[in-house]
Amino acid sequence: MARRFITQLPEPGEAWRFAEIGAGSITLCAPHDRPGRSDDVTVIVPGTEVAIAPVRLVGARRADWLRAARFAVEDDLSVPVETLHVAAEAQARAGAVAEVCLVSRSVMEGWMAQLADAGLNDARIVPDTSLLPVNSAPLDIGPRILVAGEGGRFAIDTSLPAELVSALLAKAGAAPESAGDPLLALAGLAAVQPGIDLRQADYARKSDEALDFSRVRLLAGLAAACALTWGTYTFASIQTMQRLEGALERQTRASFTALYPGEPVPTNILAAVRDRSGAAAPVTAGFRQMAAVLYGALGTAEGISLSSLRYNSEDGRLQATLVYTAFGDDAALKTEIEARGLAVRLGDTRVDNGRVVGDMILELSS
Repeated sequence: MARRFITQLPEPGEAWRFAEIGAGSITLCAPHDRPGRSDDVTVIVPGTEVAIAPVRLVGARRADWLRAARFAVEDDLSVPVETLHVAAEAQARAGAVAEVCLVSRSVMEGWMAQLADAGLNDARIVPDTSLLPVNSAPLDIGPRILVAGEGGRFAIDTSLPAELVSALLAKAGAAPESAGDPLLALAGLAAVQPGIDLRQADYARKSDEALDFSRVRLLAGLAAACALTWGTYTFASIQTMQRLEGALERQTRASFTALYPGEPVPTNILAAVRDRSGAAAPVTAGFRQMAAVLYGALGTAEGISLSSLRYNSEDGRLQATLVYTAFGDDAALKTEIEARGLAVRLGDTRVDNGRVVGDMILELSS
């Protein structure tokens, strides 16, 4: 049976110490008692190296959340966001505000190397500040004082000047409690609250994907049912728009034949009419024609939905507001629409209420 161990990342030259969390008990392990390959191990790392901030998670996938989280806190950081690794709490959901951890990639690489040298390749990596319950008293674990108050989670390096430590403790709003043995204190916290695992994205364990699937089978079934319902609705909508597009195309071909009897109907009717009309009377596309092209393109774009449409009959322009699954989806949709004979100008792409929203303008190709 797998056992559960907690350990702190040792300082250079120090040996690893482990504490075992059992049924209602926490025990310090003897130096020779180390975790086995099947045991669950959590390595506690210094919160002074990890920033924790509340961020609204934007996007449909976890990778999108972590990418957007970097830029959400960009103004509060003094280092380029590209150099940071980001991890979100396990209970995070799309569109919700959740705590995310940000740590330098170089620091993360160093921790991963220490784990590999110790044979702890599958261990979780958790910052000590993420273990402390919110609004609890600060905890003095020797080298650091852990704080989790209304002002956020942070760790105070006790080697800093006493005046600075006092000022930071004043921000915490309470006097710190002494932890005694830091490892036992942190193990007690971890037994109640698992903290935020930094082993995500580029540093995720190989087994994580299978474990997540087994834990969320019910949610996966519900998601599959919703996807089936949405897919049926989308398929019906696409079929209707395709029939409308076919009817409009037949009507357009008949109108061209009536205007230019005896001439073969060209492939691009709109361009042919524009060429024959000359510069004196610019040709504009109708709302139905342009909407049919837009809906036809949406039928090939998974996850993109239409929010609003506005048509200007004077200049023949159709402005659409769309909801995307992630940044960059607008470029793919633009390519699909242009392949269908219309020109596209992309507008502003932004985050609105946790969704990626963008504007585009459709018009005749020049």
